[in-house]
Amino acid sequence: MAGEPDSFREELEPGIEPEERARLWGIVETLEAARPFPRAAFRAALRQALSAFAGTHERPPMLWARVAALTLPGIVLLALVAAGIGHSGPFAP
Repeated sequence: MAGEPDSFREELEPGIEPEERARLWGIVETLEAARPFPRAAFRAALRQALSAFAGTHERPPMLWARVAALTLPGIVLLALVAAGIGHSGPFAP
């Protein structure tokens, strides 16, 4: 069908009859048209709450210590893997 988006075309199997494809496309359009949207008051309250939260959050205490504590073991593990790939180190074949 000409009005089908590419994503819809990819979802269907290639052997579907054109009539069935048109019926399914009609269902897609019906569902998209009936999709509910939040009320304007809810959207405004949500925007305000998210804007207020964005300016008030603080970094966790000792953030850089946590980052280092997670990064250093990762670097050590990557070095062990690289040594194993280079046929040396504890895990060499």
